[in-house]
Amino acid sequence: MKVATLLNDPSPAVSGDALHPSPSRGYLDMLDLFRIMACVTVVGNHSFIWAGMSTNVVGTGFITMLHLSRNAFFFLSGLVICYAQLAHPRSLRAFWRRRYVQLGVPYLAWTGIYLVMCLYYVESSWGEVGTYLKQNLLMGYSQLYPVFVIFQSVLIFPLFMRLLAATRRHWIVMVTSLAFALFLGLTMHYPSWIPPLSNAWKAMNSAVPWSRDLLTYQEFFVAGALVAIHLDEVCQFVSAHLRQIFLLSGVIGALMILWYAIQVDTGSSLTQASDPYQAEGVVWYFAAIAAMFAVSLWWQQRKQTASPRVPRPALMTTSGLAAVTGGVWLSHNLFLTTLRSILGATGLRTYLPWEATVAILFVGTVAVSVAFTSLILRTRLKWVLGGPVRAEQRAEYAALAVSAPASHT
Repeated sequence: MKVATLLNDPSPAVSGDALHPSPSRGYLDMLDLFRIMACVTVVGNHSFIWAGMSTNVVGTGFITMLHLSRNAFFFLSGLVICYAQLAHPRSLRAFWRRRYVQLGVPYLAWTGIYLVMCLYYVESSWGEVGTYLKQNLLMGYSQLYPVFVIFQSVLIFPLFMRLLAATRRHWIVMVTSLAFALFLGLTMHYPSWIPPLSNAWKAMNSAVPWSRDLLTYQEFFVAGALVAIHLDEVCQFVSAHLRQIFLLSGVIGALMILWYAIQVDTGSSLTQASDPYQAEGVVWYFAAIAAMFAVSLWWQQRKQTASPRVPRPALMTTSGLAAVTGGVWLSHNLFLTTLRSILGATGLRTYLPWEATVAILFVGTVAVSVAFTSLILRTRLKWVLGGPVRAEQRAEYAALAVSAPASHT
């Protein structure tokens, strides 16, 4: 079958029925808390990095653990992209148009904004604009690079759906994906093990940096898509094993901290010890994502069984906070850089302890970016500068639920 027919083929294998007999058609409220936690870890990670941790063992340890943020984001992307296609099948053209426009327009808008920021803060010259655009339009400026990775995943998503529809043994797909990720991490982190492969990875990195390559994160997209396909079963399993998931995640997190300390103690550089692509990190990221998913599910179930409460301001609810996460993610670098410049200009970065600097950067960036996004969501630029509009997505899923009520939220 041709690629162009993969998403508009009426057969069950492509429409989603063969993948999920009765997909929920409702908006997944439980993912709101997941979005909030993922966004917090992104800003937290960058707050440590922007504070300057090149020689700080403790600060770099936090960065090592907070690298989970990017992978949680990719897991969430795989989940929602697959879930949306199952709940509301679209033709190939409509699918690609929706995904590329929905993310592409904010990507272009913020690339332009960050260009202006660089001209101001970095004191770049207008003669460097061409170089900036050539690099950042193709690969993504700073925290915008996940959009470039998602573009890659969206491109091959129809073929991936065909692969999943062709086999009932989805666990084989996940195991294969994870095995490749661990192998890649081992050979990248320990180049002396298999020198020819390490040299090949270096050559590939010179063409497309590993931080921008789908191969680096494919296991999280795969996991997210498989969770979407088996959402009912996954939710049932997680609900029945909450304590075990939290305990196991905590143990793996403690082991990851210990492994970081061992690497530093045995002479590894902080850059090497905090390598976000090391195989040991992949294990920690999955453990953290599992815990985040479990907390999100538990919180949503708790809300469903709780007594009605007095209405609260939107920003004091998970749905209200989740609505601003897209804008916070897109804009936070602007405000983080501004705050860091203010601290530098006033001399506070020199005299404040690093813990205070990180706290100021984190709290200030969150406060300003949340306020900015809240205002943007009231304008016609809400999706251009704020990313996907959650309120519109809820309305879309509500319309679908009229004909196919959701089995869970």
